[in-house]
Amino acid sequence: MRAVLRSSLVSLALVLAVVGDAAAQTKTRKGFVERTPDEARVERVLQSLSLREKVGQLVLAYPQISKEGPVEVGGVLFVGATLRKIDAAKEKIRSSRARARLPPFFAVDIEGGGFNRLDRHPSLKGLPSAREMAAMPDTEVETWGTRVGGAMREVGLNMNLAPVFDVSPSGHMFRNGRAFSGDAEVVKKKATAFSRGLARAGVVAIGKHFPGYGDLDADSDHERATVDWDEARVRAEASVFRAADRYLGGVMMSNIVYSKFGSKPAILEPALVALAHENGWITVTDDVAIRALAEQIGAEQEEVVRLAFLAGNDLILTTAPPDWDKGMDYFGILTKLAQSDPKLTEKLDAAVRRVLRLKDRMGLLEGHPLATTEGAAP
Repeated sequence: MRAVLRSSLVSLALVLAVVGDAAAQTKTRKGFVERTPDEARVERVLQSLSLREKVGQLVLAYPQISKEGPVEVGGVLFVGATLRKIDAAKEKIRSSRARARLPPFFAVDIEGGGFNRLDRHPSLKGLPSAREMAAMPDTEVETWGTRVGGAMREVGLNMNLAPVFDVSPSGHMFRNGRAFSGDAEVVKKKATAFSRGLARAGVVAIGKHFPGYGDLDADSDHERATVDWDEARVRAEASVFRAADRYLGGVMMSNIVYSKFGSKPAILEPALVALAHENGWITVTDDVAIRALAEQIGAEQEEVVRLAFLAGNDLILTTAPPDWDKGMDYFGILTKLAQSDPKLTEKLDAAVRRVLRLKDRMGLLEGHPLATTEGAAP
């Protein structure tokens, strides 16, 4: 009798879990995929921010060193050893959220296989690589996306710098297994399914590496990588990202030089950043703290930050803590630049507005004091 009762209770628990999960997914779907930004709310928040606070919204950085000072960045990035101790990461996120005037993005990159920052989480130990997922039905890939998103939300993370949308039949992305396939249709289906799963779990996906890595053999993180694709080829590669339009919050720009568009890497080329903005996405740079970027353009690292802003990027990513005394003064660099010309102040507002629109789609601004009529600046 007890065995039967125990079995019944277990079955009931499973049913309730499934129902609860379905309800949560429906709520999440309405909260992100089907939600459009409240432009009036976004504008109220924008107008309430000081110049320094606006600049802060453009910075996506490694967790700051100070455990007590205000968190002024628009997003906190978890890489390296920051997720080895999950409980410590949860506390860092809780503390950062409490010390931020505006809710930050809490970002990580979890693609699959060896590219899994949460490999210590029990539910993600067997996470397959993108190449392995390419052989699975779309529903199974979506389930993995939902599982990744669920693990992230449990920790407090809300943005995944993934999946990879590069169509790579050979070359660097093919060799390391980060690309789903060299077939554009396969990439569209699998990357979209993974993004859809993330969205169902309440996590925003940032596709990469826009407009596409292709079959390039070089590693752009360590050397100059150049392609001579014409505009039609670039747009064809970018169209793969557009297949997942409603499930993406933005794209990460590549560090590749597309010579027909200019001599600088894509993250620094206004025309390529504008191409990403055509879909209303935010654009995220790759790590501006790597020396290879500065060396490629023959300038100091501070110039990379300036050019990334001038190109129109919305989130400038750095793996250096924003308050590290040996790092760059991101706030000082961007504030001085924005103050130098009224048109650049307008450019800053445009980028912050795009960031706030995404945060509103994610439900981060709803009910926030700065978003209310009472909390808005006069």
